[in-house]
Amino acid sequence: MVSTTPPATMPGAVYPMSKSSRVDSVDFISPLQQDVNRLCDTLLSLIESTVPSDHLSDLENVRSLAKIYDSSFKDEAAFADLANLIESFNLQQLTVVASLFSNMCNLANLAEHVHRVRRRKAFERGEGSLFTHHFLHEIVSELEKNGKSLKEIRDQLCTQTVEMVLTAHPTQAVRRSLLSKLHSIAHCLEANHDQYLTPQEEQSNEDQLRANLLSLWRTDEVRRSKPKPEDEARNILHIIEDTVWDATPLYLSRMDRFFKSKGLEQLPLEARPFLFGSWAGGDRDGNPFVTPAVTKEVVAINRYRASCLYLAEIEDLLFDLSLHYGTQELLDYNANVAAEVEAANKAQPELAMTDKIRYKEFWNYVPPTEPFRVCLHHIRDRMTATRDHCEALLASRPPPPVNRATPIYTSMNDLLEPFLIMYRSLHATGDGIIAEGKLKDLIRRVHIFGLTLVKLDIRQEADEHTNALNVITEYVGMPRYDSLDEEARISFLTSILEGRRPLLPRSLPATGKAKNVLDTFETISAVETEALGAYIISMCMRPSDVLAVEVLQQECSHDGGARSLRVVPLLETIKALQDSTVVLNTLFENSWYREHLRTRYDSVQEVMVGYSDSGKDGGRLTSAWELYKAQEQMAACAEKHGIRLRFFHGRGGTVGRGGGPQHLAILSQPPGTVNQYLRVTIQGEVMEQDFGLPELALKTLDTYTTAVLKADLTPGVDVKDEYRSVLDAMSEISCKKYREIVHGDPRFVQYFRSATPEQELGLLNIGSRPQKRKEGGVETLRAIPWVFAWTQTRLHLPVWLGLGSALQVGLKMGAGPDLLREMYDKWPFFRSFFDLIEMVLAKADPHISSRYDDILVMEDEQKQFGDMLRGLLVETIDLVLKVSGEQKLLDKDRVQQRAINTRREWLTPMNLAQVELLKRWRSMSVKGVVKDGVSPEEAGECVDALIISMKGLSSALQNTG
Repeated sequence: MVSTTPPATMPGAVYPMSKSSRVDSVDFISPLQQDVNRLCDTLLSLIESTVPSDHLSDLENVRSLAKIYDSSFKDEAAFADLANLIESFNLQQLTVVASLFSNMCNLANLAEHVHRVRRRKAFERGEGSLFTHHFLHEIVSELEKNGKSLKEIRDQLCTQTVEMVLTAHPTQAVRRSLLSKLHSIAHCLEANHDQYLTPQEEQSNEDQLRANLLSLWRTDEVRRSKPKPEDEARNILHIIEDTVWDATPLYLSRMDRFFKSKGLEQLPLEARPFLFGSWAGGDRDGNPFVTPAVTKEVVAINRYRASCLYLAEIEDLLFDLSLHYGTQELLDYNANVAAEVEAANKAQPELAMTDKIRYKEFWNYVPPTEPFRVCLHHIRDRMTATRDHCEALLASRPPPPVNRATPIYTSMNDLLEPFLIMYRSLHATGDGIIAEGKLKDLIRRVHIFGLTLVKLDIRQEADEHTNALNVITEYVGMPRYDSLDEEARISFLTSILEGRRPLLPRSLPATGKAKNVLDTFETISAVETEALGAYIISMCMRPSDVLAVEVLQQECSHDGGARSLRVVPLLETIKALQDSTVVLNTLFENSWYREHLRTRYDSVQEVMVGYSDSGKDGGRLTSAWELYKAQEQMAACAEKHGIRLRFFHGRGGTVGRGGGPQHLAILSQPPGTVNQYLRVTIQGEVMEQDFGLPELALKTLDTYTTAVLKADLTPGVDVKDEYRSVLDAMSEISCKKYREIVHGDPRFVQYFRSATPEQELGLLNIGSRPQKRKEGGVETLRAIPWVFAWTQTRLHLPVWLGLGSALQVGLKMGAGPDLLREMYDKWPFFRSFFDLIEMVLAKADPHISSRYDDILVMEDEQKQFGDMLRGLLVETIDLVLKVSGEQKLLDKDRVQQRAINTRREWLTPMNLAQVELLKRWRSMSVKGVVKDGVSPEEAGECVDALIISMKGLSSALQNTG
């Protein structure tokens, strides 16, 4: 569901205290409801001409019955009437129902995004208040009250970094074509609240709104083919280009103004509060479509798109910086460049750049008396050469010949040098106000985005490296690698890393997966270092998994490992988390590895912790508690060895995969584990929620900045031993109950596949990778479809299963409810966990879940199993209310409660339509293959309607996977 966290504000502004008279006079709820009603009513009026009149009548009946059911405390008669009505519909009618309510949910989400922007602006004007906000000026004021000086706060902000890694995890169910139209509708909504619009402008805005709504309705909601990894990479770059590219320098400029208003210097130009990474085209864990060739292509795509953005900025500066003087440093730099170009043109006359007619400005002549334009002219030529080089690679053409007069950019520092010279020149000549504009913004972009916009991580499963080493050792006549125990593996790998003799023969005839692994390391060695980020080892279970990657990097390198990536173990199962200190301690005590960390990475070790698979492995409570303890223990282990530890948080969008409001999540980390650096994945639909609109992007930057600042400069909460004892006991019981049902009950797998759309999720085409890493049962299913399937049926089982049994134990320990409430009040970790659980439970609906069983589950034994699960859900809700002291879930968060309740009347028809569509699809297919005698057109229509229902439900719940 839509987050209640408010949008970003202006860190550099001075905010007046809200006057009670103004607060009381501002109505924030009505404009939101008016926008939602307006969008939905307008959409209904527009579709009148596109659907048969009897379908419109059916839609009105559905809406009426759904409203009665959801406003009358689950009226059974209304529910039965609604279910019977939807069951009577043909496929065309079901498609219209699913599509209408799907679009309504998307529009409601959009209206809430715009509403948050509107409230932020009102708050800046001193009109009204916000329920939750994390503005920089407020966090700074809070830290000052707690004894921190402004200098300490500024120093922290100068050195802290948040790296947001945008992943290709398939959780964005809405097509980009639809997102684009939704963004246009958002702009119309924003403009609609502009009181200074003229009547002509208002009418024009209304026309644009209607046109976009109709276009939204007329656009196919179904992806007709699976995206390729290259497509996923391009989608991530769209996010950067559309909002992040402009939001980052804007946010930093506001931060500069804030510190200037406090009498302090602005952040240094080289400060990098934000960095951006990507997994699209680099994450080959269980994805056979991510090949070495794809990785090379994605790097070229990233460089190409970066060069296009930089060229636009350089063109603007070339026009703006018309000054006819500069410092001697700038003049000397230009003279040196001119001499180098002249010498190069003499040596390569055939390569002299003459085709400049395509330039926007100064394509024919640059006045030599304007030194800034002379400098920018050369930068533009080199960036154009860089773009053309990447374009040729992407078109599978030979790159243009190397031109020494305009060499392509391969280093960020090479691009920065002339910008910094111009920046110093402007300040030295008294023109600093000009330097602090577009030029400073561009310098900061170079520091943040480099030459590729995002750094591409490489990820692979540990077993694939083991398999590659098996092939190598067998070929050279050594004992098979996987036959060695852990001690022998470490000894073997260390001897290779310390020795000079290569292990890998150049003639090795590797094939299949082993060849893919080795070719990947060859690719890493060939790609520019600045284009890549980290090498992530998924399912990392032992120290040798890390050393194996170091060996393979060294063996496949053409430069002795100079271009090797930092290796990051991903700990993503309960056992891996519990063994984490054994892994790190063994690595830190390894002489080669310790020296490697010291010389290559300044004694910094990065560890990724996985929230998704650990939750699927042992349940949400055990996952959360083991993650907390593991981070504490790993931090202590690293400190003992003099290593700085950095954590990379692999969070998903849903609570079941570690998602939730980031500010609270960061502040609930164990003390001493942030340390001026936070790396976190941003996946699928969360990208849209965080960066879909410009103001949302600013809010996201503000949220992460203030959370890391506060986490580092606020003393950690002293966690009582009593709290730990309670959670240890609760975790043990929760994990036992979870595994007893998920892994121990023979009815579970069949029930899961019958009662949820798990088998049909592949029809969505929302990601390039398969749903499973390998063939097998639930244990091989990826966490995203695991959560997605249970979310669709409104049971939300991965989030709460086992919690009820745990709470029964917790309530009997110590002071019972009072102790748990004390833990909630005083311990951010427990409060964060409990709030998120409560939010998900508020979305659950046992009545809807039972409908799936009634229609889709055939065997009585399976139906009884479903009844048992719903009984556990109801029991868990009662126990949560007993702990919270509330009458209803989310009574203390009325904004979230209202957001959920608003969508119920749209959710119910979509759920009922989905149940009916699943029944029909399963009757006409076997394992996804249409039965003989079934019309392909009818089957296709059923699949389309089913896909729309799944997309609509994920939009309404704001949770995909």
